[in-house]
Amino acid sequence: MGHKTLEHEVYAQICAAIMDHRLPAGTRLGEDSTGEIFGVNRTVVRRALSRLAHEKIVEFRPHRSAIVARPSIREARDVFRARVLIEREIVVLAARVATPEQIGRLRDIELGERKALEQGDRRAWIRLSGAFHLELAGIAGNDVLSGFLGELVSRTSLIIGLYAIEGQSACCRDDHGALSDAVARGEEAAAAELMTRHLQRCEQGLRLEARSPNVDPADVLGGRAAARIHARERPA
Repeated sequence: MGHKTLEHEVYAQICAAIMDHRLPAGTRLGEDSTGEIFGVNRTVVRRALSRLAHEKIVEFRPHRSAIVARPSIREARDVFRARVLIEREIVVLAARVATPEQIGRLRDIELGERKALEQGDRRAWIRLSGAFHLELAGIAGNDVLSGFLGELVSRTSLIIGLYAIEGQSACCRDDHGALSDAVARGEEAAAAELMTRHLQRCEQGLRLEARSPNVDPADVLGGRAAARIHARERPA
């Protein structure tokens, strides 16, 4: 197996683990340790990680140490704004050209999403939710927009893993059905508005606000060090 094929396999395996939230944000991905896992050399791992870094899925830290990316709240909001701009156009284009066969594929993905939610399979639901949006991009037929969206969908998966409210779905389960209906009917304006509201609701379903640190200063600054200071202050 050539180096390029090995690189792609390592890339695909790491990417899938991150998208499924099996590798959470902040996980360190050492070149040597990752190479040992896959039985490949550091060069193959470095190239795979560089590709993931280009897609904003991992980050390189000082001394070239890679970690699974940890999107900030600001980045999360920026990703959703970018998705609104891109996906309004995508869904309009899709509504113009979608064939019954393509609509059928959308329905199949939507059905898979519902089953995943009913079974409590959050990883499968996140994967299929992204697949639905990418399928729409494929129908639209604009490869440049599809490329942009692919990166944004991957980053959205990281964002959901970090900021989803426990026990809640960040995505409204009926939105994709309504989008499929609008595209099937060729309703371009309605599809664009549905997409905008859908993505806005997805963003609103996340906990995207600055959080006060849940730390009691007494727990951090108390103890022996504080006792020594108190002892110094006592009169001789």
